[in-house]
Amino acid sequence: MEEKERELQRRLPLALKELYAVNGLEDWFSRESRDRIEPLARLTVENREYWEEEMGLTFRGIPAHLQANEGIPFFIECQGCWWWWVLLTGDDDPPVIVECLEENVQILACERLSDFIFACAWDFSLMDRPFFVQGEYGREIEFLIWLRNNWEERPGTRLSSSVHRYRFGKKDRRLLLWDETGQFFLSADTKSSGEEALRQINPFVK
Repeated sequence: MEEKERELQRRLPLALKELYAVNGLEDWFSRESRDRIEPLARLTVENREYWEEEMGLTFRGIPAHLQANEGIPFFIECQGCWWWWVLLTGDDDPPVIVECLEENVQILACERLSDFIFACAWDFSLMDRPFFVQGEYGREIEFLIWLRNNWEERPGTRLSSSVHRYRFGKKDRRLLLWDETGQFFLSADTKSSGEEALRQINPFVK
């Protein structure tokens, strides 16, 4: 990482350095997901002038204290529809923004890089557990209120101004909600625990 910092002539955020220090990182992403993380050797610094003038992208809804004029593209959706950047704000755990091509904007995906990585690992692990089920849900506002009162909310992320990913956990149970499609993904360490969770959320499940 020191060599990369010299090449880029930038101090890289601690959270980013810790991410790329993980042994077998690129192999893990390629094995667990079709999305991919940029190899360390290909990391580059882009600036806001490039985003606006060359890519036609502008910031939308990003709080002023989380903005920066430079960032590093480090994560790509499997079909190249979305790119994610870590902003070089000077913080050790800086925010992550995502490109929304249909809106020609960059929005805040989450406030901390560590939360973004947690969310990726959380999502990828769901189907590898002993109990896994997916389905559809409704009454989203009521469902979210109920979950926030009864489960522990985990880091959420966004894909566009109106597309959210909500995550909740309780004991060994993990729940992921895709609000744009009304889908839920539920996993647990045992069948009995998973079935109990399904009974709990049944009023909101279609």
